[in-house]
Amino acid sequence: MAPSAIPIEPSVEYTQHSDLAAGKIVVKSLNGDKLQNKIKDSTSKQPFDIISSTISFRKPEHQFWWDKTGSQLAELLKYAGYSKAEQYNELLFYGVHIVPELGPTPDENGHLTWKSPQTPDGTPLDLSWEWGLEGKGVIRTSFEPIGPMAGTQQDPFNRFETDTWIKHLDDQGLVTGLDLEWYNHFMATVLPSELERVSMTEKLNFELAPVAGTFVTRDIDRNGPIIKLYIFPGLRAQELGISNLDVVVRAIRSLPAEQYASLRCEPMLEYLHEAAEKWKMDVGIFSFDLISPQQSRLKIYTRAPNTTVEYLMDALMLGGRYDMSMYSEEAIADVKDFWRIFIGDAPSELPSSVERAGPGFYFTVKAGKPTTPKVYISPASFCKDDAEVLKRLRQYFSTRKNADKMLPQMDNYEKALQSIYGDDFLSSTSDIHFYVSCALAKDHLRVVTYLCPQTLAREELARKKRMVIG
Repeated sequence: MAPSAIPIEPSVEYTQHSDLAAGKIVVKSLNGDKLQNKIKDSTSKQPFDIISSTISFRKPEHQFWWDKTGSQLAELLKYAGYSKAEQYNELLFYGVHIVPELGPTPDENGHLTWKSPQTPDGTPLDLSWEWGLEGKGVIRTSFEPIGPMAGTQQDPFNRFETDTWIKHLDDQGLVTGLDLEWYNHFMATVLPSELERVSMTEKLNFELAPVAGTFVTRDIDRNGPIIKLYIFPGLRAQELGISNLDVVVRAIRSLPAEQYASLRCEPMLEYLHEAAEKWKMDVGIFSFDLISPQQSRLKIYTRAPNTTVEYLMDALMLGGRYDMSMYSEEAIADVKDFWRIFIGDAPSELPSSVERAGPGFYFTVKAGKPTTPKVYISPASFCKDDAEVLKRLRQYFSTRKNADKMLPQMDNYEKALQSIYGDDFLSSTSDIHFYVSCALAKDHLRVVTYLCPQTLAREELARKKRMVIG
């Protein structure tokens, strides 16, 4: 997209949607020409600097989130190979439509009424990098919309903010192709209907189940953005006294008959029940795209304490129900290598007390397509720090046939993380890479790494240092 195509709306303060944006943001340049002139006149400044000089936030918490996380997104976009025009477009959308949804910041004592269980330190945002085969990455943002009173008596469940944000996108026509049919169906069938019947437990709070029950992602895809919704079925399961899997199965089977039949998902659902017994596999998250049901993908995220290659292959083959003949021997070898490199010498079964321990799978179904299983692993269970995660990623890519394209991307990825976190922090924490993921394609593996900005963790470190100095 050329700079001249960057969308700058005339009513930039979004006063037409007072619940979301009125009073939150002032855009200093009220028309595209002025912003384009800034872009043309700038030879040394980066897109983040230009956007920062174009918009300002009336609330300090919004300025905080923009300064801390917008700069990280900017670094990832730059090193992933996005054009300057694409960087401007994505950063502007992020600043105007996502930053105001990230909620309050910690008070002077480090207290925060709402910490998102989406990430290890409670930051309500994660950023992911999909490793493109041609040397460029695809960056995605994932966040939990947080209401101003979330975690207080007025809004103990942060119940409404996701819905408000989605309806805002729909009302303003901000995402081409946005379709809310499945959104309305699954919000009604996977989230609890009576919150007073749900009691939060420590397990529920950690087990990928924020009490709101949802978070949102926006794929910054090179073909255009896609909005995805993620729902945690644990609260509905507690309300009804059934398993997470049963909640998801009931929701899928209650789709209109034609839609359900087109998914051809019965073999997957049968396997998930089987794997619950065989591997102690548990369902953690249910996800879908907010596009037409004919094009949308359903995803069921699971994990188990087992780490063996036998478990890996059983899940990939859906217990023998899935024909893997479409994949080359090289692709099968790749997924086994990826698994072994990140699992290392871990015991064959991990203790249940280890947070986010077990490697897992997410199973994707789409109308007219076969089910596809994908791997995700929490490196913190197997690597001493994030510097080691980088070493293992490099080990994997350096031994692939397309190493000549992947290693330059690995160099850029390391540069981005060094710029964002610094070498000392990368060597002192294991919570930046909270997941590494891979999926089989015909003759290769598609790899995605999921990054926690560590915004709240680093703020807490800074607060403690100030206390020592003071």
